[in-house]
Amino acid sequence: MSSPSETETGKEPDVRRTSDRLMVILGQALLEEIERAQNDGEDILAWQFGALDALTKQLSGALTAVVTMLKQLSLSPEDFVVFRQRVHQHLEPAVLALLNAELIRIGSQEKLPWPSDDSRAGHA
Repeated sequence: MSSPSETETGKEPDVRRTSDRLMVILGQALLEEIERAQNDGEDILAWQFGALDALTKQLSGALTAVVTMLKQLSLSPEDFVVFRQRVHQHLEPAVLALLNAELIRIGSQEKLPWPSDDSRAGHA
C-alpha cells in the first residue's frame, strides 16, 4: 500500500470529496422518497425497515466487493492489517453514533461503553 503521505497528497482528497457528495445524494434521495411516502399515506414503519434493509444490503455488497478486491491485490499481511485498521477507523464512529442515538431515543441515560479511539482499531 502507499505510504500515508503519498495517499494524502494523491487521490485521497478527490476520492473523499466524491464519496461525501455521493453520500449526500443518496441521503437526499432516501429522505425525499420517505417524505413522499408519508405524504401519500404509506406505511412509514415499512419504509423505515425497508430503508434499513436496503442499506444493510448495500453495505453487505460493498464489503463483499472490498474483500474480492483485496484478494486480487495479494496484499502482504502488514498491508492488510493497515487496510483493516483504516476500515475500522471509518466504520466505528458511525456505528457507535447510530447506536448511541438509538439508546438516547429509547430513553437510556448511558452511552455505549466502547472507547472511540485507535486502541481498538483493526480488532473487529
